[in-house]
Amino acid sequence: MNFSKTLIAATAVATLASAAQAQLKTDGLLEVYGRASFSVDQLDDGDKYKRNNLSSNASRLGFRGSKKIGEVTGVWQIEQEIQFNMSNATGDTYNRLASRDTFAGLQGDFGLVRVGKFDTPFKVAREPFNLFGDQLGDMRNLTRVGDAKFDERLNNMLEYQTPVMNGFQGKIAYSFHSGTSATTTSGVEKKEDATSVSLGYKAGSVDATLAYETYGADTATTGKRDATRAALSYKMTPELRLVGFYQSANSKTGNTDQGGDVTGLGLEYMVTPKTALKAHYMDLKANAANSDAKMYTVGAEYRYNKELRFYANYAGLDNGSAIKLTPWKEGRTAAPSAGTNGKTTSGLSLGMRYDF
Repeated sequence: MNFSKTLIAATAVATLASAAQAQLKTDGLLEVYGRASFSVDQLDDGDKYKRNNLSSNASRLGFRGSKKIGEVTGVWQIEQEIQFNMSNATGDTYNRLASRDTFAGLQGDFGLVRVGKFDTPFKVAREPFNLFGDQLGDMRNLTRVGDAKFDERLNNMLEYQTPVMNGFQGKIAYSFHSGTSATTTSGVEKKEDATSVSLGYKAGSVDATLAYETYGADTATTGKRDATRAALSYKMTPELRLVGFYQSANSKTGNTDQGGDVTGLGLEYMVTPKTALKAHYMDLKANAANSDAKMYTVGAEYRYNKELRFYANYAGLDNGSAIKLTPWKEGRTAAPSAGTNGKTTSGLSLGMRYDF
């Protein structure tokens, strides 16, 4: 008798769970998604460091959903970075809920309004050129302009995205402050706000964006700064895609000028429907003396299917005598060395990315 009751109860629970799962899936209330991305790298700072590393490359786990509410649709997302190569450091921000794009908003014929923490329109505007995102040779190793910290995911953002009209879409976002509330100095509110805008066009063979971003004078560690960028992707043939990029940034912390102009050219060629060869060249002309840098990345990628891909990259970065950038710092956990002034830093990477 007890066994029969237990069986009946278990069957009822399973039936209810199945019905709930079907309801969630039907209404779009909940979707679990993620990415497992890692690589084995040999990294060389051009001086004393030349070692092999295992890197987790912007791996993530997320939850998102949407629900029709009258004439509008409510949307939400909670996403966190997952670090597969674990660290013993207690201050790590990885594997914490909502460390990546996390927001809630309303979408309709008017476009999208959302609030939360997510990539700025300026950061997203790099995508037409972004051939090596979260990999060795990521373009952000130059576009962030040292410690000026462009390409950010900001707290406390309010964003409006227009509907797509004839291929065009505009975005404007405003971050009120970096902490949980605005702060003051001697009763005067600190200028920790930021504004970011972009205009994109995507139709046929063309994908292009233009963006501008500015930060208040009291923004933590960086101070007042602004930048303009443009990115372009043009598909010349079904196999060949050409990309171009330009950014002009102004940033000054104390007596340190971290501004400069970045230009880039690149291409992607599909050797087969699943195999791509990629390359880009980027040039930083810094305002500070002897702080120019050049980065070059080449790679091959095999896309087994939509979810799974494998790649091999080589990247080198030539530093001026007063700068020490590396091609491995951004988008990856394996960033062991700050580079060496005036030296060429380089790396070789074999990686896998699985989206689920």
